Amino acid sequence: MTLDSVVEPQARSQWQGFVRLARLRFLLYNVLPVGLGVAVAVHSGYAVSIIWYVVAQLFAWVVHVMTHYCNEYFDLDADRANVYFTPWTGGSRALVDGLVSPSVALGTAFVLWTAATALVAAMPTTQTRILAVVTVALAWFYTAPPVKLNYRGMGELTVAATLNGLWPAIAVALQAGHVPALLLAVLAPTALLQAARMMIMNLGDRVSDASVGKRTLPVIVGYRAAVTMIISAQVGAYGMLTLFAVVGWIPWLVWLAMFATAPMSAWLVVQLARARMRDVVPEAMTPVVFWASNHVSLIVCAAMVGVVADTALRDGLGRDVALLTAVLAGYGLLFGHRLWLARRRSAPAR
Repeated sequence: MTLDSVVEPQARSQWQGFVRLARLRFLLYNVLPVGLGVAVAVHSGYAVSIIWYVVAQLFAWVVHVMTHYCNEYFDLDADRANVYFTPWTGGSRALVDGLVSPSVALGTAFVLWTAATALVAAMPTTQTRILAVVTVALAWFYTAPPVKLNYRGMGELTVAATLNGLWPAIAVALQAGHVPALLLAVLAPTALLQAARMMIMNLGDRVSDASVGKRTLPVIVGYRAAVTMIISAQVGAYGMLTLFAVVGWIPWLVWLAMFATAPMSAWLVVQLARARMRDVVPEAMTPVVFWASNHVSLIVCAAMVGVVADTALRDGLGRDVALLTAVLAGYGLLFGHRLWLARRRSAPAR
């Protein structure tokens, strides 16, 4: 056995662990809030600036990956305590399995923080820079001390505010120079569902989180109250969406596209009512956390579809509508591939 035969597999394992830390499958979602922000700008009469679209998308991706590396470092004790993790909860396991040194995760997080800061500095207005600074701060202190938002019952709201608030707000402000009321109306119900989705994720981690003093909302309020809050959020989100359409804040075509995702919400309610998350059994929890995550993705996707369709119906087809339609088509293909992979992994061996 030569030294090379030992070093090369070890280096390959470390590289694979480093990539696993990034949790790249979660980055597909970022296409949607950024695209939705751009779509609302087009709906409001502004032409798409490709440069600022790219900047907004890069910013979302850099901040999201930064958060993953940062979380893996500061959540290591909680991840080590978690012996009932799923593919969607409990971290990437790369640090827990010893594939990568914790210092590598933290160092990479700082590098990405620097890249995010450079993108903030490149933004053209005070408004976009302020929104971006708040985004980076919330992402970093989601688990990093001294704030540790996800250890103080504020993690779920932080994720909702960032993914379903600040990212699309930055994207639309880079295009239109302001944040139209339509975007806020569309985002409000999706943000509520995002907070509920994070409660479902944290519900699966509640035992290990409690053992290391990580006080997420499910740890603070307990299992039954958390389930009640999640179910109430499902009803509240679609009720809010309908109310906004009735008062004219959301076009009915957008409402129709978004409301079409309600059956998935009903399915989640049924699963929670059947106590699928009660006993923290990975096999029972995995479908729930998987579809809770994809539920939020699909309602944001539906919102973007509705906004683009309403724009096309009013103004006809044009370059910007074609661009956004292409983005949606690309997302659909990648999302379909992800579903295929998930189905193949869950299929019983023959």
